[in-house]
Amino acid sequence: MSELAPTNSATASRARLAVAVLAFCCLLWGYSFPVMKFAVAALENHLYPAVAQPPPGLPLAYELAANSTFLGWRFLIATGLYWLLTRTQQRRYSQAEVRGGLAVGGAFAAGMLVQIGGLRYTLPSISAFLTALAVVFAPLAQAFIFRRRVGLVTWLAVAVALAGIVILSLPNPGATENLPRASESLAGGSPMPQVPPLPLLGEILTTLGAALFTAQIMCLDHYGKRGSSVRLTLVMLATTALLCTLLGAVLGGSAIYSVPALRAILTDGAFLWPLLSLSVFSSVLALHLMNSYQPLLSPAQACVVYCLEPLFATLFSVLFQTERLTFTTALGGAVILAAVLLVAKPGSDRRRAASDT
Repeated sequence: MSELAPTNSATASRARLAVAVLAFCCLLWGYSFPVMKFAVAALENHLYPAVAQPPPGLPLAYELAANSTFLGWRFLIATGLYWLLTRTQQRRYSQAEVRGGLAVGGAFAAGMLVQIGGLRYTLPSISAFLTALAVVFAPLAQAFIFRRRVGLVTWLAVAVALAGIVILSLPNPGATENLPRASESLAGGSPMPQVPPLPLLGEILTTLGAALFTAQIMCLDHYGKRGSSVRLTLVMLATTALLCTLLGAVLGGSAIYSVPALRAILTDGAFLWPLLSLSVFSSVLALHLMNSYQPLLSPAQACVVYCLEPLFATLFSVLFQTERLTFTTALGGAVILAAVLLVAKPGSDRRRAASDT
């Protein structure tokens, strides 16, 4: 018994550190929601002449090409930078690291592509809120697919987080009333959501993205404990970059990769600053930390922490003037914060250990 207390104390400390680190990751991802809209809007502005299609939109293939090309370039930069920073550790890959990187990267790429398509038709905060539905999918997958018990405190945190998501998803017209036009000048075009061709298309795509992100979380939980997170992360980044770049090239063709279009895109500051900042902070830094620290928590607990992402998405959306902070978003955010505090409170790590048995 004398050796048990220090062990439990160390486990609790690691779990609380994991919660704090994943919360920081959510801040970096929250930044990406409005900024990604700026980048894609700027990229599409350069494609209109190439396809002889005036605003308000591009043909579906070119819109998907713009989205996947941005993601492909973003993760190509992230892959190169991450390799430079970790090249001394990039050797002797195990099967778990390769398979894990491919599985996590494939699910992540698919989720990002679906999510960014939905982001065109929803507010950044609504997109983030629906993405947070993974907080429901993950504990269900953990309990019924992987047959791993979910502790009572975690279930309570999931219920509280779900209540916060419901509040945040309520009609919130005040979020877009009388917005200044400064946000349009940042991107060279309007980052505001467009009318979808089908009802609730943005919400449907974003919910599908949440399911794919749940698959990513479960794959990371499975493979992340079986090898080096550094090598798994590089394979993940490279897989994401390859899939997105190939899809963009197939759908966009010469409309994106022609010399005039490339020259215009790569000299446009409204496109470059989101590309570089998201590559460094929301990709390299955030994904390295996620892959290193998420395995210290159960998938259900990690998803509760990931519900902080919409809070930060809202704060950055307000900062970039793409929406206003309202009582509804503040209340929903406070409820989600309470759920995260439940996961991080002392003693919850012992329930976590029990839930993983």
